[in-house]
Amino acid sequence: MRMRKKCCPGAVKNVPMSIYLDNAAAVPCDPELMEFLLKCTRDYSGNQESMGFHGSRAAREIRKASDDLRSAFGFDPSVRLFFGNTGTEVLALAAEAVCRTARRGEVLTTPLEHPALEFALKRSCARHGMSLKVCPAGRYGVSLEKFESMVNEKTAAAAVHHVQSETGGILDLRKIRDILDRKAPGAILLTDTMQSIGKIPLALEARPDFTVLSGQKLGAPGGAVLFCSKKFGDTVHALRAAEHFGGRCPAAMLLTVARCGILAAEKQPEIRDYARKLKAVLLNALRKNGLAFPETLSGHPVSPFILHLLTAPYQGAILTRALHPYEISTAPGSACESETPGGSPALTAMGFSKRDSFCGLRLSFWKTNTAAEMERFAEILAECVRRY
Repeated sequence: MRMRKKCCPGAVKNVPMSIYLDNAAAVPCDPELMEFLLKCTRDYSGNQESMGFHGSRAAREIRKASDDLRSAFGFDPSVRLFFGNTGTEVLALAAEAVCRTARRGEVLTTPLEHPALEFALKRSCARHGMSLKVCPAGRYGVSLEKFESMVNEKTAAAAVHHVQSETGGILDLRKIRDILDRKAPGAILLTDTMQSIGKIPLALEARPDFTVLSGQKLGAPGGAVLFCSKKFGDTVHALRAAEHFGGRCPAAMLLTVARCGILAAEKQPEIRDYARKLKAVLLNALRKNGLAFPETLSGHPVSPFILHLLTAPYQGAILTRALHPYEISTAPGSACESETPGGSPALTAMGFSKRDSFCGLRLSFWKTNTAAEMERFAEILAECVRRY
């Protein structure tokens, strides 16, 4: 590994050229998947929506890959799969399908959703004359008591995260479904699982009607998947095929994201355990270097792939920029909100002060990280704090 010379007075010497701790935004592309993409690009040049020989050949391979992907995650065989280019795209497709199916009533969501889901819901609810209700968050995330108090006979759907994209907090989807079953039977459940699928168990007992996968969260160069219950399949198909709601993912990328999901499902326990070990190493290294930043959700269910720290009085964005000369990537919030001038919307919604809403730092792990990187990062972060 190349080493970097001291770049400014007081900087740590012999710093590794690159440490990547922003895997919740996008993980590095897996070399095996890059090779797979090249092979599929050569072998499946046809448009899978064309009736010609090459398009039909690609469509057959896609159907097989879809069956394998569905099976890998334990979905019921009746679940339909639709492919898109990005997670943002398939979330918008899901939100529109929810509103078109429900047609009336309220959609209940939370202030801790990723902006891609938040704004998709706002657009589709406005388009179809539905009400969008937001359940308040508390210090440790969504309050199930408050959520239950807002569910009633008007509730047509709930749209919530499984793993919160900034803090890593895990929402109990089983309890969400139980509340819906008791107070709004038949309500649709849209789950944003982009930070959980392929990483932690999906809680399929919650019977999610819509589930999403983003290839960039698991090592593919792109592509995304929307899993939906059979009863919504025709609506989603009409949106995609007849109205061209969202782009068409090229066959090669589509096959690659399916392969990516299958591999992630197979290796999920192994990678999850590795992420837990990395987090433990990093927390110990931070303490060893005199950094006693508390975990934002200490004592509560959190994804092992995300460590969110409260770094007050040091602002997360300033620390992130201070790490740039060392070629280290972290995040002061979720990727789409890291430059928010008003501080973290998630921390604000959870009741943190305006000052503290600027003082969050998200560190996220993947199988490409090492324990040595955790040790070195802690040293460098401590130096950045001393020079803050």
